Amino acid sequence: MARLTQVALLFAGALCLMYLPGITHSAAPKFFVEGKVYCEVCRANFINKLSEPMAGARVRLECRGDEAGNITYSVEGETNDKGLYRLPVEGDHEEELCEITLVKSSRPDCDDLPDEGWAEKPASRVTLTSHNGIQGDTRNANPLGFAKKVALPQCSEIFKELAVDQDL
Repeated sequence: MARLTQVALLFAGALCLMYLPGITHSAAPKFFVEGKVYCEVCRANFINKLSEPMAGARVRLECRGDEAGNITYSVEGETNDKGLYRLPVEGDHEEELCEITLVKSSRPDCDDLPDEGWAEKPASRVTLTSHNGIQGDTRNANPLGFAKKVALPQCSEIFKELAVDQDL
């Protein structure tokens, strides 16, 4: 009987040790924010088939904790050769407003920020908490783009194809 009690205690102790890493891991959530930066060659402020992925562009994630805009978390990153980035984020930011913004273009021919329809510079909001029903640790940001100084001539065909009025 004593032997059975020892085996049970040993099993219970091993079980507790197995869950210990999960408990310590859950105290400090880690997320990844993924997104894309592109060069908008038609100056249309939306991705189209002529838009080009931008390698080497810089982006920043900032979380703000209150209306005054106090930054509580910030991290920067750079896009790969496909225009994609992946930023690591430490902690849960449930009560904060978190946004990805463009920092720097990697192309001198495509470094204008879109100005129509944006109050300030373009941003993509992301939710960085595990208390909202989103599963997994990856959060996807909307694509952001820099614009060419002058639209390519082929853009008029794109606008016709999409039935978009160029003068808007």
